[in-house]
This record gives sequence, C-alpha cells and structure tokens, in this order.
Amino acid sequence: MKFIRDIFDKVKPVFEKGGKYEKLHPAFDAFETFMFVPNHTTSNRGVQIRDAMDMKRLMMTVIIAMLPCLLFGIWNVGHQHFLATGQADAAFWDKVAVGAWVTIPIIIVSYVVGLGIEFYFAIRRGHSVNEGFLVTGMLIPLIMPPTIPLWQVAVATAFAVLVAKEVFGGTGMNILNVAMTARAFLYFAI
Repeated sequence: MKFIRDIFDKVKPVFEKGGKYEKLHPAFDAFETFMFVPNHTTSNRGVQIRDAMDMKRLMMTVIIAMLPCLLFGIWNVGHQHFLATGQADAAFWDKVAVGAWVTIPIIIVSYVVGLGIEFYFAIRRGHSVNEGFLVTGMLIPLIMPPTIPLWQVAVATAFAVLVAKEVFGGTGMNILNVAMTARAFLYFAI
C-alpha cells in the first residue's frame, strides 16, 4: 500500500488549491478516502469510540450487509427464468449465471449514472463527494424488475438523484428516499 500512497501523494499537489486540476479536487478526494483512511476520523477528545470509521467505511458495511440480498436476487432471477422456460431442474450455477447476466448490467448503469451526477455536482459546488449513493446505487437495482430496459434505469436513476437528492442540497438534506423515488418515477412514468 505504500506504493499506492506514494502515487497519491505525488499527484495530490496538482489537485490542491492553486494546482492545475484544482476544480477536480472533490473527485481526487473521493478516490483517496476510498483507498485510505482519512485523517479526519474520531479524535482523542470526548467520549466516543476511537476508530478509523468514516462515512465511506460505514456505507461499505451497509453494502456488505446487502450482499446476501443481492446474491439471492441474482439466483432468483435465474431460477425464475428457468421456471418460465420449463427447465426447473437446472443447475444452481446455471441459475446464478443467467441471473448475473441480467442483474449486473442494471447495477453498472445505476452506479455509472448516479455517481456521475454525484461527481458532477460535487465538482460544480466545490464540496466532497457524498458517500450516500454507494448504498442507493445498490438499492435501485434491488427494487427494479429484471426485465427493465437499461435506458429506463438510467433515466430513473438520474431523475431520482437530481429531484430527490440534489434539489434538496445533497446527502442528509433530502426528504425523499432516492431509491424509492426512482421506483416511483418508473411506476408512474410507464
């Protein structure tokens, strides 16, 4: 990890105030805090647990907790496919492969569109990238039907992030659940 830390330290001045890519500092900061524990974690003052947890690590814990749901969902999509085609006795890994073939593109589209909008607004506003979409980006595919066209996932994700989150000021300020807003948008738009 020292090698990677040295790379980040070498390019960091370019993204700091007065650097060539100063406007992209929120994006650099997001990648740096994803790779390494930031210096602004809990301190020695006050009555609290002192550890290296920040919001990104907390959100990763939530994502790890959602993995069993995702894995079951992937298997279930494959199982439903084989039931519909009259092949109920298909092998477990065949069901997982078909489910992954259908589910993983939905996850990718959700993350690419949502994080793209998050990065755009973070750079535009000059603040750090919020970690909340790491969880929302996984919740959106979990509540979408598996047969949904990918362009509808992209439009619903963009609508939800813009209307349910960014309009209200970002993470912690929104009054609507972003994932449920995406699902409601699809329900009423189609």
